[in-house]
Amino acid sequence: MWTALIIVTFCKGLELFIVPHSHCDPGWIEPVNWYYDNKVKNILSSLMTLLQEDEKRKVVWSEISFLKMWMNSQSEIVKNQFKDFVKKGQIEFVGAGYVQNDEASTDIEMVIRQIEHGHQYLKDEFGIDKVKVGWQIDPFGHSALTPSLFSKFGFEYLVINRINVEFKKQLINEGDLEFIWKGVNLGDEESIFTHLLYDHYDPPLFLHPTRPGNWFAEKKSIEECAKALYNLAKDRSKSYKTDKIMLLYGEDFLFDRLDVARELFKRIEKMRDFINDNIPDVKIRIATAGEYFEAVKQSNSKFSIYTGDFLPYHSHRPTNEEAYWTGHYSTRPALKQTIYYTQKLARAAEIAKSVIKSESYYAYDASLALHHDGITGTCRPHVAQDYMERLVNEQKNANKAIKETIKAAFTKSSQSYWLMLPYKVIIVYNPLNWDKATLLNIKSDTPNIDIKNWDGDYVASQSVEEKTEKNSKWTIYFKIKLPALSFATLFVTEHPSYCKFCAKLSTISHDNILRDKVFRIEINNLGLVNKISVIGKGNYDFKQELWTYSGEKGGAYIYHPTNQGFSMSDTSLISIKILNGPVVQIAEIIWRRKKSQDEYQNYYQKIMLYGEKRFMWVYGFYSTMNEEILVRFTSEDISSNEWLLTSNSGDLRIRKYFKNDDPGKKGSNMYPTPGGFAIKLGNEYIKFYPKFSLGVGIVNQNSFEILMHRSLANDDTFGLVMGVDDKTFVKYHYEVEIGELLAYNYKRAYLEAKTDVYSFWIENINDFSLTNEKAKACEFTRKWEYNSLYLFGLNSTDAYLSSAVIKNGILNFRLWNLHDSYKGISLGNFTFIDKNKKILNGNTNVLVPHSWAKNDKEIDFKLKQGTGKPYQFSQNTKNSPIGDVTLKPYDFSDFYVRKVESIYSADSSLSKERPSDETEFKRNAQIKSALFPNAQSGEL
Repeated sequence: MWTALIIVTFCKGLELFIVPHSHCDPGWIEPVNWYYDNKVKNILSSLMTLLQEDEKRKVVWSEISFLKMWMNSQSEIVKNQFKDFVKKGQIEFVGAGYVQNDEASTDIEMVIRQIEHGHQYLKDEFGIDKVKVGWQIDPFGHSALTPSLFSKFGFEYLVINRINVEFKKQLINEGDLEFIWKGVNLGDEESIFTHLLYDHYDPPLFLHPTRPGNWFAEKKSIEECAKALYNLAKDRSKSYKTDKIMLLYGEDFLFDRLDVARELFKRIEKMRDFINDNIPDVKIRIATAGEYFEAVKQSNSKFSIYTGDFLPYHSHRPTNEEAYWTGHYSTRPALKQTIYYTQKLARAAEIAKSVIKSESYYAYDASLALHHDGITGTCRPHVAQDYMERLVNEQKNANKAIKETIKAAFTKSSQSYWLMLPYKVIIVYNPLNWDKATLLNIKSDTPNIDIKNWDGDYVASQSVEEKTEKNSKWTIYFKIKLPALSFATLFVTEHPSYCKFCAKLSTISHDNILRDKVFRIEINNLGLVNKISVIGKGNYDFKQELWTYSGEKGGAYIYHPTNQGFSMSDTSLISIKILNGPVVQIAEIIWRRKKSQDEYQNYYQKIMLYGEKRFMWVYGFYSTMNEEILVRFTSEDISSNEWLLTSNSGDLRIRKYFKNDDPGKKGSNMYPTPGGFAIKLGNEYIKFYPKFSLGVGIVNQNSFEILMHRSLANDDTFGLVMGVDDKTFVKYHYEVEIGELLAYNYKRAYLEAKTDVYSFWIENINDFSLTNEKAKACEFTRKWEYNSLYLFGLNSTDAYLSSAVIKNGILNFRLWNLHDSYKGISLGNFTFIDKNKKILNGNTNVLVPHSWAKNDKEIDFKLKQGTGKPYQFSQNTKNSPIGDVTLKPYDFSDFYVRKVESIYSADSSLSKERPSDETEFKRNAQIKSALFPNAQSGEL
């Protein structure tokens, strides 16, 4: 009777694809090497045996970091066997990034780098040019960057999982668990067919491989299991547009024991065989994800469109209490900061080494740390420490690569010239492909320092005294405009007393107002900002507070305050110091914070104006136990409903305020900020560009908070089984701007703010070795004999050079048109090998948008309508298409290029007329004689 019922009910035909997988985290409870040694190497070896036993068995694999480790330890025989399984389709790579990256705290270049590392390995090792299925089944919410970048890499399908639980219920009820997801605008129709898992990436309880309640484990009959599977398939089919259903069969680190793994495969094979033999109109396949999607595609069904993102992620605890996964936006901020710094350094090393030395550079551990339990900080302390150690080592490797490139770049010059002797030399690297005005500083034991640039011109500088218990130290600030993509030489001379071109001493202001030619900032008697004015434009009410919430119910993942919070009551103002000078105006505020009963440590903020349209805002914070530390801002100039825009680094997204008086639900109004954020103040916007991503939250109609630090005692019941004991002191660096909100201006400013300038002291001129430490710098006692400026040969404000890497033995430029108009691009000392755009995996064919049929329905989250949608910038009709290639508005594309001439002209940096060596020698000798009367002759 039961069998007959199934036949009648399934007369329309239903196909169930069971996809075996093992979700393997490269670090979480244990470090990546522990997981590999104790789990992953056994999983991959077990799968090899199982696939060999039955050629109908199939499996998907995602994490290339683990695969690379395993393949490197295997014999050629085993490697070839594994490759044969891939060729036959028994193993399918899905996602295939180095890791499954977090999507909240990562920016566009980070995500590209980690996917690129995985895909390049597959190309080198397996000859695979393209991965079809994106696989993001465990990150805590999903960014609109994901569909765009996966589309750009040539993926055709995407599997996601963790979205707001109420939104998932809505999509289940409306039959929209599969949809066309449009992401950020990167020049083409960046949309991708997206499959949202019905519940999670492990199977339902009656089929679950490991949990109590598994029916096979309880020796239930095959017929009973078939009935349960029938009910599941019938129920889930209502939530999809086709009669194809995908069911993942896997769990964290599943299949690590061969005997258990064999039994698990036999269970589902028995189920498959029974149903396929007894129910003609129902078919079960043990398949790969790609096979499932190809079957769906053949159905020619129409799917709804979604244009928002899926942040923040909201679920329930085991107690059914609501949980907002926004705590990890600020969990372990020191780790986040280190990851961002390492990623930026990796980009700088990649560009330098590929352009100048035509060699590849891979920062694999920088990609490893982007794992969704890495950069999120949702790992145990020894795992976080393992990530940190890997990142520090990665920084050493990147610095070494840059130093080697500098050494290769600098050659003897035909126009050597004299400087005041002795002097020290700094090589400064600007990895942006446009000129950058930047504020730099040197630590010194004396304020009597002068600085010359690569043209021999004195650079205005300003000294700031920093008193210690023993003596005074000095920070010498100077602003300099560095040429695009260049190594520039700076010459530093230390004098025994003040000299004409020495750094000017800072003066102390006796009011609490910081001002330069662009800004005027008022600071109250508590050391907090009270008002910001833009000279000649307007005054903005902008009140600052240091804020804290009790976080006893929060954890590594979850943001759950237990009170409405308060201004910090255990901080007392130590000092407000306003310093003025010709280069920089500085407000430095220090508060004493009680850290424990007998220990005190200072909080501080520093605001620096330096005559540019952006100013620097630096904080220094830590947290005590069960504290959420934030900076709150309130402004009466905030009046509209859509006044907060957050950037995922690809576009800006509209965030609306949803009122909720329950402090435990404050996390519902918090969002990550990898690309910064903008606040509407009247007709202008104040824009915050961070050095690394944290989070921002809406408090009420005219207040917002920046999440800074947290230290929490308790576990939040999502697997870590411990709190986050993190009292690390962290410096937070923002650049801030007030003005119009224009696409090009915002993106350019964000990239300038996040890009670091790198400085290296020459340690030994004989082998041109470099050091990061001033204390190890050598003193030159002879004239400078090398070129003083090395230009890479690309200077363009029309497109941003996101990366330069060697692909398939050819130099590959990744260019991003920041404009909202068409731009023609030329490359200076480089030429396009061909003028066809490449997708991000290096394929020469331009990605053709898929032919999925779309219906007229656009999905919106009914409980939070309109939020997470892209902000539409005003369109610019002034196109500039003249150039070697034309990029669409916001286009992000790869091109193969080559050098067309020598990048550096030996005399290019010495364009000004210089005195002869003899004249310069005499002048320097006279100056030195006056300054050093006791010096012996011949020292010059």
